[in-house]
Amino acid sequence: MHTPVTRRTAARTGALLALALAAGTTAACSAPGPAANAPAADSTPTAVSTSLPTTPVTLKLYDGQGLKSVDDALIAAFTKQHPNVTITATYDPDNVTTQNQPRQLASSTPPDLVRVISVTAGTKNNLLTNLDAYATAYGWDELPASQLAQFRAKDGVAGAGSLYAKASGFTMTGLYYDKKVAASLGMTTPPASLDELSSWMTRAKAAGVTPMVVANKEGGGVFPFQLIINSAMGPKKVSEWVFNAPGATIDTPEAVAAATTVAGWNKAGLFPGSVNALDATAADALFASGKALFFPWGNWDAANLDKTMPGQVGFFAMPPASAGGQVAAMSDAATAFGIPARSQHKDAAAAFLNFLSSDEARQIAVDHGFMPSGGADQAQPSIPSGSVLGDVTSAFAKVSAAGGQVPFVQNATAGISNRAWTPESQLLLGGSSTPQTFVANVQKSYEDELKR
Repeated sequence: MHTPVTRRTAARTGALLALALAAGTTAACSAPGPAANAPAADSTPTAVSTSLPTTPVTLKLYDGQGLKSVDDALIAAFTKQHPNVTITATYDPDNVTTQNQPRQLASSTPPDLVRVISVTAGTKNNLLTNLDAYATAYGWDELPASQLAQFRAKDGVAGAGSLYAKASGFTMTGLYYDKKVAASLGMTTPPASLDELSSWMTRAKAAGVTPMVVANKEGGGVFPFQLIINSAMGPKKVSEWVFNAPGATIDTPEAVAAATTVAGWNKAGLFPGSVNALDATAADALFASGKALFFPWGNWDAANLDKTMPGQVGFFAMPPASAGGQVAAMSDAATAFGIPARSQHKDAAAAFLNFLSSDEARQIAVDHGFMPSGGADQAQPSIPSGSVLGDVTSAFAKVSAAGGQVPFVQNATAGISNRAWTPESQLLLGGSSTPQTFVANVQKSYEDELKR
């Protein structure tokens, strides 16, 4: 399993992928063009097969070093089932994949399976294979829609249209809670509504423990805000905003209300007093001290918490405003694999994509700390009894079934995390801004960057 540091890095794709989008686009423009004798690209195959060739096939795979252990396990399991297929993998350091991945796509001899950082960048010059024919042949359209939505694109906008990638697993966000602290307060089940959550936070403050650990030195204050708007605005509208859909806006009454709630929690002393100076490491330590109730974070910390607080931590998806309402969460891919248009082994590569949602691959994903791709009717992966990872996986299944997977808002544009979300959230929690101004300024920065 990846170390907590590695997964935390992946978690921060909320900021990092935003940079990836810009870097990827730039690199793609500068990539060398295909050689004169390069194989012809077929970006929209129609005659596809789910049968693997009977002769030996070697596939090339490209990904980041941070995903090596899970990728290697998936490759070993797939090639064991299909011994005539060999997969040779190349892993770049994670901090250069954003530059090198577009070059891989544009190469005259690209990998057959490549990490897709930006679906829209990959489709601009027909560099990625349209997977619709494979989706029909394999039945991928029967998977929960939100597991595929972020890998679809149409007319240069992600979120809908044809399919261009499939995930090896997913991240999951929500709220960790300290079971001992919760029991001391009388909380026996996770809150079912936002009001219940607020009520337990107030009781925690009265009992002298930190109600909610929020670290906003690096913009972590956006975490509870987005957890609320995912349900309040709805997954579709939030996703459209991240995918830069025409007319998308986050300057909505629901977003202002969410900012009001988060600012109100902080003003009432429900966040740490040093919220704007607290970083992720300090937040981990504060929650692990046993003197805090809730911690909005993600699956990447589950293994660490199972070690440092064995049996003491639970996890649940952010409750909606009203019990029984839409549940949703930020949930990106571990790796979204696509097939370059110039791949000469598309059928074999698609068979690997299909394997990613098999029962065996789902177990591998969970064993490496990720949430499994696939449907609710499949066998559930084996998870150690009493581990918080079990709670995270259950929450993911609930969110996925409800169509509630949403990309991070920090990924909406290349610069919006550092230019808007982090400074504006610090002003909001520092009492120097209002919820209306917070939301309006983020939207203005978004429109300025997109030149709208």
